[in-house]
Parts: sequence; structure tokens; C-alpha cells
Amino acid sequence: MAFVAVNAEQAEDWNGASGREFIEQRERHEQMKGRLTTRLLAGARIQVGENILDIGCGCGDATILAARATGSGHALGADFSRIQVAEARRLAAAAGVANARFEVADAQVHPFQGGSFDVVVSNFGVMFFEDPAAAFANLRKALRRGGRLAFVCWRTRDENPLFTIGFAGAAAVLGFREMPGPGAAFSLADTGRAGALLSGAGFGGIEFAKADEPMLIGRDVDDVLEYERASPAAAEVLAGLSPAQAAELTGQVRDRLVAYASPDGVTMPAAAWLVTAQAV
Repeated sequence: MAFVAVNAEQAEDWNGASGREFIEQRERHEQMKGRLTTRLLAGARIQVGENILDIGCGCGDATILAARATGSGHALGADFSRIQVAEARRLAAAAGVANARFEVADAQVHPFQGGSFDVVVSNFGVMFFEDPAAAFANLRKALRRGGRLAFVCWRTRDENPLFTIGFAGAAAVLGFREMPGPGAAFSLADTGRAGALLSGAGFGGIEFAKADEPMLIGRDVDDVLEYERASPAAAEVLAGLSPAQAAELTGQVRDRLVAYASPDGVTMPAAAWLVTAQAV
């Protein structure tokens, strides 16, 4: 089936710099989100034999875990990042998980077989829809009546220092650039808006539970500083600065990271919603 993406801007990003970064930093990101992934799968209440759809599966860590949980069922991971889907297929094969498969798909328009899934999950993948009302309606069609939806999404940026202590935020503090807007990652932080989208798409029993967990970002300040510096956002900021400004900015980010450092590593609080609902 030919891949169709209506969300062209996000598809380009996740097949480009952001997608490459997530592959390169896969193990770090899985470690960072590990507690939240556990919360997600617990909220999904996967039973043996159920069929699972994982939206925005990235490199497939949650899909593989869901496939193991369902046993005789199967798990399908969908993402419009070709490069991450290729990595997910490689990892599933290496892990010997034969009941997980992956498709390159824009979940807003992909023709999933109607009523073919018992559970839809998403590990921070549903915030990037171009038209969330249409996307959630499409996911509702993919679910059987009474099927379950469970996803985690970020609460506000201010509650998540991971998104404010980096090079873009520090550059704004130093006056090198304006503070960037909250971005698509926080598009479902407002429970009123998110609840209305889900209700309008045909979901009921909608619940929002705070999922607050520590995130281990890296082993020490130098490790996390290099991780931050290698991000596409940091590269964009640093490209427009003089060597002296870049050095000042790097020092600012380092100072911010020190506040979260301990002998056990650099750990930051994460604030997310665990959202659960039922197809009605």
C-alpha cells in the first residue's frame, strides 16, 4: 500500500533530523521514558490474545512490549518515520518477537481495518496530528466497540524541565533569541481540549491521570550536555552565534544541568497525562 502523509511537515522532520536523533539516542530515550512506558502499558490492561495498535511507535519499544504482553495476539506499530520503522523492524527481529510488525503510516488517514484492534496505545505519539479530530476518529474506527485507548502525552512545558533547560531556553534567557513557543509536543496538555477531541471522535469513559515520574537523562552533566548540544534544536541555535556567544550559552546550559545532577546521574521530573478511554 502506498504511504500517504497529510502531515507533511511532521513527516519531513521525523524522516530527517528528529528521526535520526531518535535512532541515535534510542537507548537513552527508552531509559528516560521507562517508568512512563510502564504506566502506559499498565493503563492499557493488555490481555493475552488481544490485537494492539501502537500509534507513533518510533523505534518500537512499546510495540515490542505490547506484543510480548498479548502473547497469541499481535501488535502493529505505525509511524510516518520510515527510518524509525526500519529500526523498529530490525530490533523486533533481533529480539525474536514475531508477533510485532510495523507499517509506515500517517494515522490520521491510514485505512486500518475497521474494528480489528482491541487496544490502541501511544507512547507520546498522538500530540503531532495535523488534524487531531480526524485522527482520533480514524483510530476509533480501527477499534472494536468496547475497545480501549491508552496514551501518554506531555502536560505543560513549564512542568517539564527537559524542554526548558536546553540550548533554546538558555539562549532566550541570555537574549540571543526569543523563547520558542510550546510546540506540538504539548498540544494535548489541556484536558478540556483533549477530552472534547476524544468525545467527539466516539470515545467515552475518558480519564486523565497524572503520571509524574523521574527521568534519568544521562550519567553526568558532561554526558547530558553533549546530548543536548547534539539535538537539532541546539544545532539551529548555535549556528547563529559567535564563538564567544556559543561558549557563554554552553556554560549557561551546564549550570542549569548541575541543579539536577547527583552521584546517580542527571535526573529531571517528568509530568505527563495517562489518558484512557473506551470506544463507544
